[in-house]
Amino acid sequence: MRNKGNFKNNTEVLKSGTGTLKVKRRPKAEAPAGKFIHCMHCQGLYIRKDLWRHVRRCPCKPKNEEEEEKPGRTKVLGLASAQESVFCQQISSGVWKLLNAMRQDEVASVVRNDLSIIQFAQSLYNKHGQDTTKYEYIRQKLREVGQFSVYNLEEAVKPANFQRVVQAVKKVSGFDDKHHTYSTPSLALKLGHTLLKISDIIHCRALMAEDDELIKSTKMFQKLYTSKWSEFVSHSALNTLSGAKYNKPSTLPFTEDVQILHRHLDKSAESAICSLKEEATPQNYAELAKVALAQIIVFNRRRTGELSKMRLKMFNERDNAELHQDVAKGLSKTEQRLCNYFSRVEITGKRGRKVAVLLSPSMLDALSLLVSKRTECGVCSTNVFLFARPKCMSYYRGQDCLRLHASKCGAKHPEHLRLPVPTTQLAKISKLLLTMEKGQLSSIQGKSLDEIDIGVTLMMMRQQHQPECGTSQPVTAASTSVITEQDIDHLETVSSTVSETAPPYEGKDHENARRTIKKLWAKDEVAAVMQHFKLHIAKGNLATKSECHHCKRVEGKVLDERTVQNVRDFVRNRGIARKRQSQ
Repeated sequence: MRNKGNFKNNTEVLKSGTGTLKVKRRPKAEAPAGKFIHCMHCQGLYIRKDLWRHVRRCPCKPKNEEEEEKPGRTKVLGLASAQESVFCQQISSGVWKLLNAMRQDEVASVVRNDLSIIQFAQSLYNKHGQDTTKYEYIRQKLREVGQFSVYNLEEAVKPANFQRVVQAVKKVSGFDDKHHTYSTPSLALKLGHTLLKISDIIHCRALMAEDDELIKSTKMFQKLYTSKWSEFVSHSALNTLSGAKYNKPSTLPFTEDVQILHRHLDKSAESAICSLKEEATPQNYAELAKVALAQIIVFNRRRTGELSKMRLKMFNERDNAELHQDVAKGLSKTEQRLCNYFSRVEITGKRGRKVAVLLSPSMLDALSLLVSKRTECGVCSTNVFLFARPKCMSYYRGQDCLRLHASKCGAKHPEHLRLPVPTTQLAKISKLLLTMEKGQLSSIQGKSLDEIDIGVTLMMMRQQHQPECGTSQPVTAASTSVITEQDIDHLETVSSTVSETAPPYEGKDHENARRTIKKLWAKDEVAAVMQHFKLHIAKGNLATKSECHHCKRVEGKVLDERTVQNVRDFVRNRGIARKRQSQ
């Protein structure tokens, strides 16, 4: 009864700012009112830093909470602060948990006591509540707007306060009046989008409350935002971002470093599999999970975040059915082997799109071992991620795993291997390395890295797993040497100057192979085309289809064995070759 009376008195004192607070234990030195907080059970007033001790032995605490794990200081402060929030009953339990997990400081207090921010949090939770990986993103958005919000946001979206809002955003984002640049331009852009979203929320609330004055204010604010926000904030922020992208050095990975990384990942995977089979410990589990994740990222060239968040359910429900016979009839032998060799897992990508991930047999074995050892290694049964961390609900980050092995592999420039863009290039170059190791570089001349046929890669993998069926010789140190300038020039040779044809594939499917033997251009064919397109080649212009059709009709039998596309390619390649010679 006494606590209830003191709570009523303290609430009035805090609202009015005058009077004396009734505390359960007065500190030795004077302290401001902000240093005290009410217990959520007995409503007694305690110092914030001592509340967690009182909660453990509070006589009014429910009995079912005594059996649970004792809450820490941050959780206790979050529960107590939320209990004091005037909007406690207006938010869902999911948003409640998000707010309790925030760091309890002045920004968190602003977030809890502003109805507009609370409704913004509810809007974000309605969109992303089913995805636990987005909870930290929601908290970051709330802290951004809480850090900016120096006064009630309902007042901020009034047209009379528009200039104050602009100045507040510039101050938080570190705007330099002298150079018209931002120290954190992305924050200025994010705050602009958030303010527009919150103004929409307030506008909807005003419509439901039939508040004509507030409806008019939000409409005017949105009109001002559309007309003036770009001039005051967005334009300078975008210029700052674009200016930082110029004159950056190229960070493509070196070929030797790529080779070293591939060898390191293979050896590390074999060692980690053996260690986990011998002894199922969290350390061995973590080593295999990290190296397997790094291998899959490099092989599939996917975003690290997408693969890191791969769900255990998606892996277990992968399609293991055999290739349908009717589908197989429309595929070549190589494509059929590809379908039978790789395992395909579908995961959720950016904007909810379906993304396919291919797994080789060695990767599939490593992941299957990880799944079978989850319980023994301390992974929670409620953790839904494939690359789950033991004894927690999170997952291993792909970028961290790639950075770790890039540093360990002994590469001369590991920083080039772990960047997102060079990682994509790394996977492209790996196709070329496999072809070089077999001494079949001539089979891919005239092609870009994206156009290289993966059939060569597949045959080499099959030979590694089934050595008795292969006819290749072991790879020597010389065969894995760095690409020379002559090799690069060899790859860039245009089709019109090819002096060596691609060797035919000596397999059973030679008759059905789609790869055709290139035919050299005869002198009379070259003379016929040059007669019509000499000017195009000199200027570097491309030939149109209608021009090529006219050329074939005029020349007659000379170009009967050449298609329109052959003529166009000839003109293009000759133009490129001429341009290189002039340089």
